[in-house]
Amino acid sequence: MSSPSLCCVVPTLNSGRTLEFTLLSLLSQRSKTLEVLVVDSGSTDETLAICARYGVTPLYTAPGNMYRAINAGFAASQADWFCYLNSDDLTYPGSLSRLLAEGIATEADVVYGDCDYLDAAGRFLHSFAAAQPAQLLSLFRCRRMGFAQPASLFRRSVFLELKGFDESYRYRADADFFLRALLAGKRFARCPSPPVACFRIHEGQFSNRERAAGDDEAARLFGKPEFRASRRDWMVAAAWHGRNLPHYVLRVLRASLLSQGLRLPRSIEPPSMPAR
Repeated sequence: MSSPSLCCVVPTLNSGRTLEFTLLSLLSQRSKTLEVLVVDSGSTDETLAICARYGVTPLYTAPGNMYRAINAGFAASQADWFCYLNSDDLTYPGSLSRLLAEGIATEADVVYGDCDYLDAAGRFLHSFAAAQPAQLLSLFRCRRMGFAQPASLFRRSVFLELKGFDESYRYRADADFFLRALLAGKRFARCPSPPVACFRIHEGQFSNRERAAGDDEAARLFGKPEFRASRRDWMVAAAWHGRNLPHYVLRVLRASLLSQGLRLPRSIEPPSMPAR
């Protein structure tokens, strides 16, 4: 029986500063069934030259919505499983195979793992322990996403059934997609440690530049009465945050070390619903 195939889409727009690291992390997977699709929205920097250097032929989609580019990439693929990486994120060697094996062994529709966080220069900041599948819906009700999007895969059949990412969102379509998958009864599985991917945090990224608009989308997504968190939901969230407390402490200490003085991040919580 042939191995399941996997497609990773990388949306780009003037991503020359970091794209090479992202592509190298994907090539390091050494998987014969991994398809890498870059979907570009009109880059004018080195992005296209980097793609050519590594033998990746980019697709084009009009600028304005990252999730439009992601949907276009997946629509062009016939792979069994899908994932996407932002053009400044990384995945560890062999981690996609680990995620895929876990998804197949558990017959999951969505599989995810732990994630590390890096600063703009690629320096390690802290890790992030993903929640257990049974905790995810409670965390969503508390406006928290219990895993980082770069550390996840999902079946093509789920993407097709849910009609892809909702392009009416510019910041929170990943949270919306995984929430819809949960509400549709899809099976989620958590891949054991170590972490499988790296999410880069920097002031210039999309979600930080337009934080207020992202918060408005979160309110739209979770402002419905049926998503009101119960006491049990908050207890689940508190237990999950407690598990991540050592990572939060490390984040504060690491940020302080890099800034040569005590520096409290904007929040000691990891980005709960990463968006670019």
